[in-house]
Amino acid sequence: MNSTNHSDVIIIGSGPGGATASTLIAQRGFSVTLLERELTPQYRVGESLIPETYWTFKRLKMLEKLKSSHFVKKNGVQFVNSSGQLSAPFYFYEHKPGECSQTWQIRRIEFDSMMLQNAREQGVAVNQGVRVLDVLFNDDRAVGVLVKDADGNRKKLFADVIVDASGQSSMIINKFKLRAPDPSLNKGAIWTYYEGAFRDEGKNEGATIVLSLKNSKGWF
Repeated sequence: MNSTNHSDVIIIGSGPGGATASTLIAQRGFSVTLLERELTPQYRVGESLIPETYWTFKRLKMLEKLKSSHFVKKNGVQFVNSSGQLSAPFYFYEHKPGECSQTWQIRRIEFDSMMLQNAREQGVAVNQGVRVLDVLFNDDRAVGVLVKDADGNRKKLFADVIVDASGQSSMIINKFKLRAPDPSLNKGAIWTYYEGAFRDEGKNEGATIVLSLKNSKGWF
């Protein structure tokens, strides 16, 4: 952990959101402490990136890392309606030509590791195995966090700005009971992997295929 207990910014959570925020802030010359309770990035389902993320990766200096990775390139998407009719391929470069018209199908555990290492390279103080127990407030302003390290030691860390990128943990939302569920988003998902499935070649190799269910009840 940092030798000082004060930073310009403390960010809770080292997922893509936390890694992105910490890197962009560090690029501007601020001292950033990134806190993550896990010792290594954990398994997460999927991720099918969209073309516009290209510009964020460019700002993060992640593009060359992604281009040299083994991640499958994604050039488009196809849709199958509830009657089984397959649409024509929707190629990104046909609708918005340019360098961002190709993206990737990533594996999150590897992608998260890459993002975290990229943050370190740009000056972010990454602390793993550190659990944030509470966000400290002075009146209505967040001023620090109470943490516990992997050895069980507790410590208070302070910063001018606290960013909650804890994902589903939603530390600040839960602390002040700010969560307001949207009934229309009360949905669930199931997932699986298929081994030995056929994959198209060339520009269709990494295409996402979206299959709609009848009566707009969902999609695969």
